[in-house]
Amino acid sequence: MEDGFVDNTFVEDGDPVTSSVKRLPLTLPMRDVMKQNDHRTGTSSDPPPTLVVSELISLLVAPKASASGTGETTAWEEPYFNDDTLARLERIFMSRATGKDGNGKAVMTYENVKEWLTVINGQVGRGDEFREAARQMGWKAPVNADDDDDDDSSPDEKSIIVLPPDGVLTLEGFTNVYLRELRSGKFWGIAHDFAVLNEPLPITELYKARYDRMYASATVKAVAVMDFVSSRPCPNDTEPSDHLPIAAAFELQG
Repeated sequence: MEDGFVDNTFVEDGDPVTSSVKRLPLTLPMRDVMKQNDHRTGTSSDPPPTLVVSELISLLVAPKASASGTGETTAWEEPYFNDDTLARLERIFMSRATGKDGNGKAVMTYENVKEWLTVINGQVGRGDEFREAARQMGWKAPVNADDDDDDDSSPDEKSIIVLPPDGVLTLEGFTNVYLRELRSGKFWGIAHDFAVLNEPLPITELYKARYDRMYASATVKAVAVMDFVSSRPCPNDTEPSDHLPIAAAFELQG
């Protein structure tokens, strides 16, 4: 937006997004409004972070992981839970599992799973935890039916997934539900579930980044910029979202 083009120096997930120069359909490059810093004082005039949350990766992920058994890989390529998180998952599972399998091992029954899903998602039938739990309990897509994991799936596509009434969820299956969440990058979703399941993660460090931005063309002038800041992880009792708002007032250039 600020340069007016994208080239092979723009990298996402370690790879360039394009191999050639792509010009954006702009007469002039856009300006980052929040960089206007004539109202800021102190040691830094940079815009404040818009995402202030608990740092969770170090609390959840083992530094090295090899879930496939093929040798060490980096946690980024194949993340796996650390011992503390595995113990946390086992405590949650054991507190809710009332059934036994043929070998006498604890399992979550159909009713146990419904109760757990209601606690974390408000109801049965929504959320990736529901869909993966159904698979772990033995649900399989009907022949010729598409199994769409995307959150943008239509209600009809999602409705074909059901919890097998005679199925059970083992500790391994329960762990796999959250491992899928982990590998989808849903760290805050896992933290939410742990909190409502009476196993909240400790707040040790903050993760801060400026994700939210506001751009303007040369035809308008920012006459006021408002910063929102927080020294505590969001959401909290004063900030209802994990993203802090950004705001500015403009006037048309003559």
